[in-house]
Amino acid sequence: MEKRGYLRRDILKGTIAVGLLPSLSCVSNSESEKRSIRLAVRGPFPETDLQARAELLSRLGYEGIELGPEYLDQPAEEILNQLKGTGISVSAIVGSIRLLDPDPAARKAAVELDRKRLLLAEQLGAVGVIEVPTFGDCRFEQGDDKTLENEILVEGLKGLATTVDQTGVKILLEPLTRKETHYLQLQSHGVEIIQAVGQPGFALLSDFYHMQMEEADIAQTLKTIGMHSGYIHMADGEARTEPGSLPFDYRPGFRALKDHGYRGWLTVESGATDTPEAALGRAREYILKQWDEA
Repeated sequence: MEKRGYLRRDILKGTIAVGLLPSLSCVSNSESEKRSIRLAVRGPFPETDLQARAELLSRLGYEGIELGPEYLDQPAEEILNQLKGTGISVSAIVGSIRLLDPDPAARKAAVELDRKRLLLAEQLGAVGVIEVPTFGDCRFEQGDDKTLENEILVEGLKGLATTVDQTGVKILLEPLTRKETHYLQLQSHGVEIIQAVGQPGFALLSDFYHMQMEEADIAQTLKTIGMHSGYIHMADGEARTEPGSLPFDYRPGFRALKDHGYRGWLTVESGATDTPEAALGRAREYILKQWDEA
């Protein structure tokens, strides 16, 4: 089942790519293939209109856009129609973000929403559904022991394993900084959860912004467990500005990802030090230079 599910995803992505051939993008297919990575954006954006966002990214030379919940109540056909002709693909979409709700009914609903998002992601050609298990303080009576939350999360994820396999879409677990969550902060903790699930199609979202705050050595972390990285977010420093604004050196982490054969999306999720368009333009050039030099 695993091979068939992921083959289905690859075929679908190829079909969608043909339907959305670049009309504005300055990135050639040969350039993307040579680098083995593609560039996407979650933010910043100067407007909320999806087509306008896609057209901006295409002009700047990006290839993908990550979609938040504000777009995901629409059918896949409507979303793809807004992207048509821009050359911009959907890189990933967000999930329920409620798999560790204290209310069992809410957790059950979260699993079902994730199931719908997996099916939507398959239709959109996205590689994954992003899951942050919980934000904020602990809402279970467990003190500093995370055993209960681990068990609840693993149970919820196992409930999605069949749909993950059928769609070929990954569940991407995202560790955050402790400013945003008490629970999943380290990449190694995410790997523990993935291994406890014990099913294919579960991976890490390795976010350089959060890793700058939480990991003692990003490069070493990715050397050790970067084979589990299925998707990348980028932003510079605690201010979370666009890549290259510090500038932060991504090359050691990129080198580790290259050593693991990473082939996927590098996605900007940041603020902007000036205008979003100018910041994203500079960020693209900086990221590509850093990747090529890694």
